[in-house]
Amino acid sequence: MVAVVAIVLVALVPLVALPGLQSRIPVEPGHRDVAVPVSDTTGPAPGAPTVGSTSYPVPADSLFVSPSGSNSRKGSEASPYQTVQYAISQSHPGQTIVLRAGTYHQNVTVPEGTPVTIESYPNEAVWFDGSTLVSSWVANGSIWVSEGWMAQFDSSPTYTTGAPESTLPSFNFLNPKYPLAAHPDQVWIDDKPLVQVKDANAVKADTFAVDYVQHRLYLGSDPKGHEVRASDKTKALAVQAEGTVLRGFGVRRYATPLPGFGAVTIEAAKASLQDLDIEQNATTGLFLGAADAVLRNITSRDNGMIGVNANYADNLTIAGLSVTGNNVQRFNTAPVAGGMKITRSRDLTIEYSSFSHNHGPGLWFDQSVYDGKIISNTMDGNFWHGLSMEISSLFVVAGNTVVNNGGNGIKLNDTDNVQIWNNTVANNAIDLRVAQDLRRATDPTVPGQNPRYPSDPAMTWVLGNIVVSNNVFSGSSISALVSVQDYSGHFTAQQLGVTLNGNAYQRASASEPESQLLWEQGHNTAKQYTPLSTFRLETGQEKQGAQLANAPAGKRTWLTAASTSAATTDSRPAMPGSVMALLGWDASDHRVGAD
Repeated sequence: MVAVVAIVLVALVPLVALPGLQSRIPVEPGHRDVAVPVSDTTGPAPGAPTVGSTSYPVPADSLFVSPSGSNSRKGSEASPYQTVQYAISQSHPGQTIVLRAGTYHQNVTVPEGTPVTIESYPNEAVWFDGSTLVSSWVANGSIWVSEGWMAQFDSSPTYTTGAPESTLPSFNFLNPKYPLAAHPDQVWIDDKPLVQVKDANAVKADTFAVDYVQHRLYLGSDPKGHEVRASDKTKALAVQAEGTVLRGFGVRRYATPLPGFGAVTIEAAKASLQDLDIEQNATTGLFLGAADAVLRNITSRDNGMIGVNANYADNLTIAGLSVTGNNVQRFNTAPVAGGMKITRSRDLTIEYSSFSHNHGPGLWFDQSVYDGKIISNTMDGNFWHGLSMEISSLFVVAGNTVVNNGGNGIKLNDTDNVQIWNNTVANNAIDLRVAQDLRRATDPTVPGQNPRYPSDPAMTWVLGNIVVSNNVFSGSSISALVSVQDYSGHFTAQQLGVTLNGNAYQRASASEPESQLLWEQGHNTAKQYTPLSTFRLETGQEKQGAQLANAPAGKRTWLTAASTSAATTDSRPAMPGSVMALLGWDASDHRVGAD
């Protein structure tokens, strides 16, 4: 069996702990009273197609499975098996297993050495569902009780089964306001999720409780005439065979404990995932723990802690991923929660994807990630940062729309060799925040190194060679549209190698944000600049930059390419050919921002 590699979490330096900066992060995802609209885009929206709408070729030697089948049958289309696991046991490597319409209340492992393709039958809806119908209820005062509930789950708020919560603040998963977040129990009434409370005495309308000792479920809402479902399985699919393909179905409502890593776990290389809808699982929707995975048109939404988590996922290719509404259980933003987090991985491409309205960061790279290409994505309305790159190296960030996030739009922390070109970044706490702190990759006492690359000379965790060109920075709510600061007290912005040129800047008003740019002078002292002309004169930066007229969020005109072009200079920095190729643009394209 291939073991899932445990994630070692790095001690984080939260925004609110940094000197001279006050947090104004909203209670709920999104941003302030008026949100900037996301521009219309060509092509299909990111995410999975409707479950039941896909159609794939059915090879002649396929095995078939149906919820109404039997494992004593032949596995043919006319005589299907009942369980996917049995079909796998009867398959040869590379064979296709076709799932007929219906609900599969099953746990499946694709064992090492038996790669298969698991797909839905053409135009039939297939769901792996970790919940079961609970129909026996007895009124007891103001609550309702179901006897004989036998499902029990590990509730450790760590990645180790049965372990207590960490005593280190930076490693605490649980928010004290939501102490039951790590309990995987889940209940729905007519598809409405209920909130878990600690015991029967705390139950009220729209809540439930579980008694593992007496084997009881308690409801605070009358179940009569309604469908009540409760999760009783922990994992849908564990892929341990190299070259496995999953496509065309949904996965929902698994009670995955935190140490279980995900409702779907990819534990072997060269997996291909396509057209999957992964939703409403207790902690993590999808975990990627092996190299060479390819994701196409995947949705991961409304999961308890995080939509997608990846570790040691080298050569990862993603297109058309939609990660939205995750961390419904309100785990702490750090160490892991929100949309998608990638750690200790190399050579990544994420394009044409969406990370929106997650209660945490949208897309977060951390712990010695190397060589990431983030192209033409949208990060919209996340509770924390839209896009974050931390203690890592070598990124291209181009053509993205990063708007309405409660934290920073793009956050670059202790990461070098970054090209940031033609992004539209608007209405975030700070649109672009470049920050250095005291962490260094040469210090073995600081967690976050990739043990596969000890003493990696490419991984310094010191800012350097940061090129920021042809972006739109429009509106922010804290100290500046763009901030470059060194909290270690060792560097100036110039020494950190930050180059700004050809960007367009727009404040919401003459007083918001406080300044246009915040620029490190050394010794942990940053200077505020409001007129771009003054910044250009004193720093030599932004010789081809432009200052747009102030405008509140609902009245900004940069959303059309024509108005942006008219407001900016015709002479702009030339985009490197390698970045242009990633965007699919040619030399005749002179736009500013992503639009």
